[in-house]
Amino acid sequence: MLALILDRTHAVLLEGARLPDVPADGPRPMKTLEAVFAARGLALPAPAGSRTRSDGHGRDFAFVIDRTPAPPGMTWTPLRDAAAADDTLWNLYVELVLGGWSPPTRAVDVWFFGNGPEMASNLVHLVMCGAKRVTMGWGALAEKDGTPLAVEGGVSVVTDGFGYPRVVLRSVEVREIPFDEIDAATAAGEGEGDLSHADWREAHVAYFTTLAAQYGLTFDDRALISVERFEVLHVVGRADR
Repeated sequence: MLALILDRTHAVLLEGARLPDVPADGPRPMKTLEAVFAARGLALPAPAGSRTRSDGHGRDFAFVIDRTPAPPGMTWTPLRDAAAADDTLWNLYVELVLGGWSPPTRAVDVWFFGNGPEMASNLVHLVMCGAKRVTMGWGALAEKDGTPLAVEGGVSVVTDGFGYPRVVLRSVEVREIPFDEIDAATAAGEGEGDLSHADWREAHVAYFTTLAAQYGLTFDDRALISVERFEVLHVVGRADR
């Protein structure tokens, strides 16, 4: 049984350079997996998906968990690196995590909006409903917290904050602009609040100032903001099973 174990940014837990492959043992494959990983100090949640193996014996599984230290002999590896030359891993990810839809590249970034599950779910909802086509990141903060900044043409899987994907985006324009030079039309493109420039400014000053304090930074009007316009390639979901 292959176990595709992902953290919330879809780093993959690998054993050596491969997915863990656990011998099937009895009629309860989940119980077998739970026992094997519990012995390694890792508690598995309910699976994000499973499939019958192509040989008809046993099942393969996908899980999304909070990042914990990797058990001995295992490592967390970014999805784009883990899947680059591993067709089995990538196909399992596409089928069980993305519902069967394959992005145009395996070199995807995986992230969520904001700084917590509630904000992440709210903002990705705005994307799915068509209201949000702009997002912004503060370069100095991204360097501190490891969030990937957008590059034109880059493809991203965006999750709901718990690690479950909701949309796949492609960056179509990225500009770096001082915070106080972001105009009302660009701000409204974020689709947030009441869409006024004043509301956008108040919310973003509060957001970036709070995070600046957490990371020992200072936020002001001249902070350089990466402004990304994106298109939606796919809304993750499948209702035809």
